[in-house]
Amino acid sequence: MPAIRIATRASKLAIAQTKLVCNMLREVNADLQIELVEISTRGDRDKSDFLYKSSSSVGFFTSELEKALLENAADVAVHSFKDLPTAITPGLAITAVPKRVSPADALICSDGSTSIKGLKPGAVVGTSSVRRIAQLKHLRPDVHARPCRGNVDTRIGKLRGGQYDALILAHAGLIRMGKEDEISAVLPFEDFLPAPAQGALAIQTRSDDKTANVIVSQIDDNGARLRAELERRILARLHGGCSIPLGALAMVEGDAVSISAMIADPAGEPFVREQIRAQRQDAEAAADELAESLLANGGAEILARFNRDRE
Repeated sequence: MPAIRIATRASKLAIAQTKLVCNMLREVNADLQIELVEISTRGDRDKSDFLYKSSSSVGFFTSELEKALLENAADVAVHSFKDLPTAITPGLAITAVPKRVSPADALICSDGSTSIKGLKPGAVVGTSSVRRIAQLKHLRPDVHARPCRGNVDTRIGKLRGGQYDALILAHAGLIRMGKEDEISAVLPFEDFLPAPAQGALAIQTRSDDKTANVIVSQIDDNGARLRAELERRILARLHGGCSIPLGALAMVEGDAVSISAMIADPAGEPFVREQIRAQRQDAEAAADELAESLLANGGAEILARFNRDRE
C-alpha cells in the first residue's frame, strides 16, 4: 500500500508526539510506510500575547491540519487533544486516542522552589494559559503572570536568562521532549486542575477513509478516550473553547468515575470548584450535572464577565 501521510504541526513537541504515534502504528503494522507532512499553524506563527485575549483562538493550533485532511493533502492528523474544538469538523473523525501521558501541570523554577506556595514574593511566572493564571493567582495573589510562548527549549531559555522566576508547562510535553530533569515539581491536582484532555493525543482521519480508519483505530485506548471525552464534555456544556479559565480531570477506577472541574476569574477570585462521583455507565450524565453545578454556583457570571472582557 502507498505511504500513509500524517500531518503534524512543525514544532519540536508536535513532531516528537507524532513520531511517538508513528512508532505505535508500526508496532501493529510492521510494514507500514509513513510520510510526515509538517504544517505551520496560526498558533505557531503568532506568539505575541496571551491566547485567551483573542476571541478567534478556536482552532488556533488545529485548523490547518484539519484543512489538509479535508483537501486530501494528508490521511491522518495528530493533535494535542486539548487544542481541538469540542465541535467535530464535518467529514472528520477522532479515530484514536492513544494511551494518555500525565495530564498534570509542572513547575520549573530558577531558584530551587518546589511548589507554587514556595515561590518568592512577587515572583514572575511565565504562562499564556488563562486556566493556569487563574489557579496561580488563586493560590498566590502576589505573583505576576507574564506571557510565555514558543517551544519548550525557548521557554526554558527565557527562564534561565532571567525573564521569569518560574514557568508552568504541561507535564506530558516535558516527558515527551525528554525534559523531565528540568521539572521542579509536578503540581498536585488538589491545587491545579489540568485543561480538559491535557496529556492526551487525538488522531484524526477523514470519516470515509476506511484504510486509514482501520490502521489508526488499532492504537485507540478506551480508558484514555473516556477520560478525555468526559473532560471535554464539561467544556462543551460551558460553550467554551480551549482558552477559557476551566480545568477538568476525570479519573476512572474499575466501574467508578470521579470528575473534578474548576472555573475562575483570571484574577484568581471568584473561584468555583466542584467534584462528582458516579458509576461508569452514568459518567456522561455526571459530567453534564457537574457542568451545570459549576454554572449555577458562580461559573455563569465568571464566564459572562470573561467573555465581555475579551470583546
